[in-house]
Amino acid sequence: MVVSAEKSRQGQPSLCFSRPVGSTVPAASLPAEDLLFNLQRFPSEGCWAFCRFASEEVPAVRMGFQKGGFNIGAFEYDPDPSLLQLHLEIMCRDGGVLWLPTGRFPAGRIEFDDSSRSVILRHNSRDILRVHGWPKMEWHFQSDDGEAEVRLETTVNSVTVLPDCLLPHCVFAMWESMGTARGTVRWQERTVAVEGSIFYDHPRVLCRSNAVTPRVMYLYTTMRFEDGSGIFGYHAVDAEASPIAYYCFGVHVDPKGNGRFLPAARLDGLLIDRDSLPCAWRLAWGDDLLQVEADVRVQDLGILRSWGSPHAPVQRGEYSIIPLVLDCDARVSERGQPAHSLRGRGLAEYFNAELWKL
Repeated sequence: MVVSAEKSRQGQPSLCFSRPVGSTVPAASLPAEDLLFNLQRFPSEGCWAFCRFASEEVPAVRMGFQKGGFNIGAFEYDPDPSLLQLHLEIMCRDGGVLWLPTGRFPAGRIEFDDSSRSVILRHNSRDILRVHGWPKMEWHFQSDDGEAEVRLETTVNSVTVLPDCLLPHCVFAMWESMGTARGTVRWQERTVAVEGSIFYDHPRVLCRSNAVTPRVMYLYTTMRFEDGSGIFGYHAVDAEASPIAYYCFGVHVDPKGNGRFLPAARLDGLLIDRDSLPCAWRLAWGDDLLQVEADVRVQDLGILRSWGSPHAPVQRGEYSIIPLVLDCDARVSERGQPAHSLRGRGLAEYFNAELWKL
């Protein structure tokens, strides 16, 4: 059992956003300074969507970009400010279709239109990515060869500011939102209608040295339950497998979009598969009023095709942050009342520094 001994730093000022850590606001009320990209202050910002659908043929999609390099490791090196990290990952019934052209397009090619809340990347007269609007958004991502494409209409209800993740050479901060998604996913000639959930986050990075223990592993878990509620959160540990307490937390979102920050977390029963990736675990989050516990199972999905750069992984075990398509059985209890059971679907990301290739 891996337990966070201290509570996360709820209520403290965020280093990158105007709202304090753990606070939730309606998405339509999010201040522009927290929504728009600040290219002068932050050397790296991003836009990421974790989508989980009811479709058996295409159960999940992860897509997004991160503008500007940053150092997430323990050793010093100079990150490349012109780096554009870019992912379009379609998890099909038969395996992942992963277009990973990180390093192909300069970060300066991204266009920002604050008036329309749009972010665009064009290449050879083709929109590679376009994210438009807020809090109703249109997402359009496609590979430059036209093999893979995602078009979604999404709506998010509320936004929660997460704790700043203090790394030895930077601060990684983000807010997270949860909502609905519907649209189409295309892989080659096959187009599939999808409907489900989106977890959308906006990361910001500050370059700053911090006297902290390096984060060696984290498990980022997003789940939507059958009653319309959901939860997302992180569990991070150091090289001794001890929890990094302030970065072990969850946020519960009720069916109306009201968020509750849960500053205590517990991870146990973590099972690792043949590719050194998690295949099952139990997570629990809580405070004095609300407790959420989930037994998670990961679908056994390999890589169907991976392309976009010479470094695109061929085998599942080569890609430690492959999207983990999950199903869960959860229990939620409030104010000491008996727990009620819920089924859920989600998407997770697992980072292990020993598996990660810089």
